[in-house]
Amino acid sequence: MTVRVLVLGADGFIGSHLVGSLAASDWASPIACGHRARAGGGADPIARLQFDATNESALYQALQTADAVVNCIAGSARTIADGARALVAAAARQSRPPPLVHLSSMAVYGNVTGLVAESAPLRGEDAYAQAKIAAEANCGHYSRAIVLRPGIVYGPRSRQWTERVARWLLAHRLGDLGAAGDGCCNLVYVADLVTAIAQCLHLPGMVGQVFNLAMPQPPTWNEYFVGFARTLGAVPVARIGRRRLKLETKLLAPPLKVAEILCRKAGMSALRLPEAMPPSLLRLWQQDIRLDVTRAGQLLQLRWTALDDGLRQAARWCNQRADALNS
Repeated sequence: MTVRVLVLGADGFIGSHLVGSLAASDWASPIACGHRARAGGGADPIARLQFDATNESALYQALQTADAVVNCIAGSARTIADGARALVAAAARQSRPPPLVHLSSMAVYGNVTGLVAESAPLRGEDAYAQAKIAAEANCGHYSRAIVLRPGIVYGPRSRQWTERVARWLLAHRLGDLGAAGDGCCNLVYVADLVTAIAQCLHLPGMVGQVFNLAMPQPPTWNEYFVGFARTLGAVPVARIGRRRLKLETKLLAPPLKVAEILCRKAGMSALRLPEAMPPSLLRLWQQDIRLDVTRAGQLLQLRWTALDDGLRQAARWCNQRADALNS
């Protein structure tokens, strides 16, 4: 029997990977919901919808044709929180409430250190983390919800942790950070996250569960940056001192962010602008937090992608994207 899976945020990084994986499976049929129309011509074998995923009425109608739903919605803090609230309300009104896989984040744990299990208190400090906590609270009112808390999701089509990092490495603005990069980098390759989502839907007994997701033996941020730089060919790898990092985040970041906003308002591409490096990253790169993924590995029967393999795939995509932009 084919399971019809409504994927919210289907045109985003994780959602697009999930839709492709479900479409290629022999057990699922995705219904892709996104804000952008599909590019290109020809027949599309994937069912597609366009509506505001914070609209409870629209969600209720879409869920009429679905057996399960995955919430990959990104965006502002308000969109994240309001979207989860509307989704849970719409799902609960169905005659047969569907299982709901909700993508949260390790950000809900806040600025803690050490090994962190799923039972740890949620204390995210910033607006994004608070929105994720609020979204999880809404899922807690829905008996058929499954919550995933991934770490740093990287791989092809990752704007945040692959393309942006690659541009910094190639420009030698990032590299070996010394003590400033000795924090734990809780990486999870996007295909592993997609597999975890599919297993939540495919395996029995998953509803009501919460899972951390990251590599069982994660690298430090320095190891990630140096390994990615070498895979990209950004050698010799730059050694970035603390003074230079402060210059990047305190002096350069504000005007670069303003320039990015002005380009967006003028309808111009900001891809060729130097990317602002926000101060929040400095705290993350030093944070010694490690997600305990024991339960996810055992219950979801996961096999994790080796870092070298993930970096090769990420670098290949970055090179292809750079060639397409330059052509």
